[in-house]
Amino acid sequence: MKFSLRTAAQHTGTSKSTILRAIKSGRLSAARLDDGGYEIDGAELERVYPTQQAQRSTERAMDHSATGDDTPRTADATAALAAEISGLREILRRADATADELRNDRDRWRSMAESQQRLIADQRPRSWWQRVRG
Repeated sequence: MKFSLRTAAQHTGTSKSTILRAIKSGRLSAARLDDGGYEIDGAELERVYPTQQAQRSTERAMDHSATGDDTPRTADATAALAAEISGLREILRRADATADELRNDRDRWRSMAESQQRLIADQRPRSWWQRVRG
């Protein structure tokens, strides 16, 4: 289902300016019409602004997890998330090691450049006054 700016605001219970700000910030995607209006896909609107029914089902799922009813599905999801977290930690550790290595290389190259700069003789032509003075 497609929504205009006004009908999207009515459907979500927000104002038109809120929907427009979400579109302009890129949080909500919408197609621009020839007349200057917007056409918002219903699925996209639901993704950014879930309806009351979706919020109630989420709250119900939260209540079940708070009471300790760990279904196998929840346990599997928890295990998958734990594995993903450990993988992300490993990626972060590798990125930190690479950054440290690059910092060390940068500092080494900088010190080499500074020492070479000190070795370069002044190649500017001497003025007549410097030649007279010696």
